[in-house]
Amino acid sequence: MSDLEANKAIALRLVEVFNGRRLDLLEDVLHPEFRGRGISAFPPEGPQVGPGARRKLYEMFYQAIPDARAEVLDVVAEGDKVVLVDRFGGTHRGKFFGRPGTGDRIEWVAIHIYTIRDGKILEDAVMMDALAIMQQLGLVPGAEQSQEGKGPSYVQS
Repeated sequence: MSDLEANKAIALRLVEVFNGRRLDLLEDVLHPEFRGRGISAFPPEGPQVGPGARRKLYEMFYQAIPDARAEVLDVVAEGDKVVLVDRFGGTHRGKFFGRPGTGDRIEWVAIHIYTIRDGKILEDAVMMDALAIMQQLGLVPGAEQSQEGKGPSYVQS
């Protein structure tokens, strides 16, 4: 297996760990100096350092969206980087972005730029579709609301 294929396999393994609820395997996939870095509109509060920080993030997702799953849409590798695009979704049952559970299905796309070192993920720079999340949680108007006169409209007639 080439280095690029091995790097892709490591990134895909993290998705398997998440989907399988196998948080005991995070140390096998994440570098001891792992850091999560949000490059979205709503980055995490403070640095996420070490596998334990990722465990806490995943546990928060499991509480808010108990049936949460990530579906890999695309994966590309170059050098020590792996870019993975996934669709993330599930049923909103617990507090998420400050909003109590609604029982509605929510879904969004994320782009992860993983840096691989020593056969493990050193960094996850992630961009989430925060607007889609906020719209589905009812925290900002959606496009359909704007066009129905329920919110500001940016569509020209």
